[in-house]
Amino acid sequence: MKEAVIPKPVVVPCDDPVLKNPYWKCLLKFLLASGLGITIFFVPIKGRLLFEVIYKDFFLNMVLGNMVQPLITLCPVIMLSGYIYSNHICRGDNAVKRFFEEDTKFHFVLYLLGSIFAIMYYFQFGWEFAYSEKTGGVMIGETLNFTISIVPVAGAVLPLLAGYGLLEAIGAFLEPFMRPVFKVPGKSALDTIASIVGAAVVGIMFTASLYKEKHYTVKEAFFISSSFSLNSVGYCAFLIGYVGLLDDFGLIFLLYCIVTYAVAAIVCRIPPISKYPDIYSDGSVQTTEMRKENLHLNPAQIKKGFNDALVKADNAPGLLPEMARGFMDGCLITLRVIPMVITIGILGLAVSEFTPIIKFLSIPFTPFISMLGIPDASIATQAILVGGIDLFLPSILVSGSQYAATRFFVLMVSLVQVLYITETMLPIIFFGIPAKLKDILSLWVVRTLVAIPVVAVLTHILYL
Repeated sequence: MKEAVIPKPVVVPCDDPVLKNPYWKCLLKFLLASGLGITIFFVPIKGRLLFEVIYKDFFLNMVLGNMVQPLITLCPVIMLSGYIYSNHICRGDNAVKRFFEEDTKFHFVLYLLGSIFAIMYYFQFGWEFAYSEKTGGVMIGETLNFTISIVPVAGAVLPLLAGYGLLEAIGAFLEPFMRPVFKVPGKSALDTIASIVGAAVVGIMFTASLYKEKHYTVKEAFFISSSFSLNSVGYCAFLIGYVGLLDDFGLIFLLYCIVTYAVAAIVCRIPPISKYPDIYSDGSVQTTEMRKENLHLNPAQIKKGFNDALVKADNAPGLLPEMARGFMDGCLITLRVIPMVITIGILGLAVSEFTPIIKFLSIPFTPFISMLGIPDASIATQAILVGGIDLFLPSILVSGSQYAATRFFVLMVSLVQVLYITETMLPIIFFGIPAKLKDILSLWVVRTLVAIPVVAVLTHILYL
């Protein structure tokens, strides 16, 4: 009988890096930029992350202040005016025309409706479904307050994580774990961490920028943005408190992360994600050999990751110019995203609040939830269905339930869904990740179907 042949670990070449600048200068640049990024995103100061202090206390409250609502109202008006100017008035080539050159008539409709809805909400007149606190109030008065502040600030500080070598260093260390389990590079761990400490939209921004820089393939970018863009710790705490389960915050948040990653390990292997191509943004193909590289952690691989980090720092621009560029990019992204979120978000919320459509759609699925032993099955089913529109809606619908089990079940399923039109689906599309809307919606269905029985078991263990 022949002995089994054990494959030898791949030894990664680790020659000394070829640097344009002195070694000490590259090392210092890597350490300063990465250290600053880690401090901003991950180091708590008096119980709060510095990132939260910057975008909320400084930028949102001090810089923007009372101008937040007027600016949100102006964003769709500016985009509508810019579209009309670039397509019907401007005859030559300029920055405005280039900014709108890929926009279609569909974008025009979004800008137009967004302008109408924003003005109606700001001045409290017109169609009730637009200015109601349950529609316009949720989107314009709450959700976009954070979008208008968090996206520009994230644009300024994310280059500290992505542009000066930290990705390369972390990626080499985590590749042997992330690639077999989730079929993505090790560096993708930073995407989910950026989401948890910042917001889901921050993780999507991070993923989109890395996709454009050829760190991820189309398949990897779609998977990471749709499965690793978890909700922040702060927002989870708010939702858990809203449904009256704050005493169990630590356990619920831990279970949320475990179940979400377990679902991610499943969906990365099945459609719609599995059918996406392994190609980079420039059209080059990721080969099987490339995916098998660096799967065995060894000193040589770690050294290679560190050397790659130094090369990246060596070629990176100065900190302040790069952060300024990122901030301006974040402002332009915000300008483009806000009118689309207003239009689609308000229309989706209006369907939920002012029509019986969600109630009718829930009827066929209610018996299934009831069979799982979940109290208030009808309310729970409706809450799960509206979760695809906005994360806050399920908690609103179920907060009045007398059963802690129902509140826990709905909260956990809605969190594990990850994909919501207003917070993640639209940013995935409009940040430039090449995912089709129908595939995002089908992935939402898959995630929901996988999550429901798992969460039901947890509900019985903890609350029934």
